[in-house]
Amino acid sequence: MEEERTKPVTIKDVAREAGVSIATVSRLLNGLDGVAPERAQRIRDAVEKLHYQPNSMARALKIRESRSIGLIIPDIENPFFPALVRGVEDAAQLHGYAVILCNTDGKPTREEEYMKFLYQKQVDGILFAGNLDFAENSHWLSTIQLPIVLLDRRIPGAPYSAVLSANEDGAYLAVQHLIAQGCRQIAVIGGRARSPVSNERLQGYRQALIDNKMEADEMLCKEGNFSFEGGYQAMESLLAGGKPFDGLFAANDMMAIGALQCLERHGRKVPEEIAVVGYDDIQMAAWYKPALTTMGQPVYEMGRLAVAKLVEEIGGKNVVRQEQILQPHLVVRQSSLRKGQER
Repeated sequence: MEEERTKPVTIKDVAREAGVSIATVSRLLNGLDGVAPERAQRIRDAVEKLHYQPNSMARALKIRESRSIGLIIPDIENPFFPALVRGVEDAAQLHGYAVILCNTDGKPTREEEYMKFLYQKQVDGILFAGNLDFAENSHWLSTIQLPIVLLDRRIPGAPYSAVLSANEDGAYLAVQHLIAQGCRQIAVIGGRARSPVSNERLQGYRQALIDNKMEADEMLCKEGNFSFEGGYQAMESLLAGGKPFDGLFAANDMMAIGALQCLERHGRKVPEEIAVVGYDDIQMAAWYKPALTTMGQPVYEMGRLAVAKLVEEIGGKNVVRQEQILQPHLVVRQSSLRKGQER
């Protein structure tokens, strides 16, 4: 019974409910003439009663692909994502696909709207780099009958392939570097509370402290919303809290740079008093003063591989759901490198 309730409604179901042929339903839903008013009304009533989505019919009946894919990202202003988009667009072009870019500002409601919008537009597949809770939204996600590949994140409960960076490993290496520089009280600024990426990086931070017999003090853990402003405000909160710290790991470079600005305003010396490490290696990281130590990611390659996987799943032959995990690398610059300490 549960399978019957969740099975997508088909054009055949609509025809049966309305007491007409499938061809008649098809004519009406495609805007063609020749359907008697009484029959047309019965079809409309059946569509409403069964919650039928006309795009399901369109996908079943179309004779060729749209040659387009959707890309859903949370924040186009974050310099990490334009680099990711470039990798996606270049790879998509090589495969003969156009890309429809959707920016959600990290809002689950907009992620839902764009998923449904892309389905209505009959894209051939979707690359998803959002924060949507797939378990909570399974009731409508089951109606999106498209290949979907997660990009730059894994989401618990999502039955899709994923291409991502090893976030926990990267954060672990970042904190190990701070410890090697002599830091003993290490603060952290995470991203959005619901973000899988932020949660994995926070886990790597905590594990590095545990492995070095150091405790994660909750007074030194702040949220920065992955933004410059969030990083600045989180650092203000850390400084105002009165708890001493000599190192900072920020879960992305934008928050790290915001934190650096705050430290400069308060006259705190970096890295002498507080060593700082970010994540992503955005272009600004190398040009900021002091230049930011960070975890670099193979962002372009991530986008390229995600497109290749999506195209494979669009083809539909012997598709195997899988995770492809790329390794980040430490990029050491002035913001963490203390005199007398080795890289």
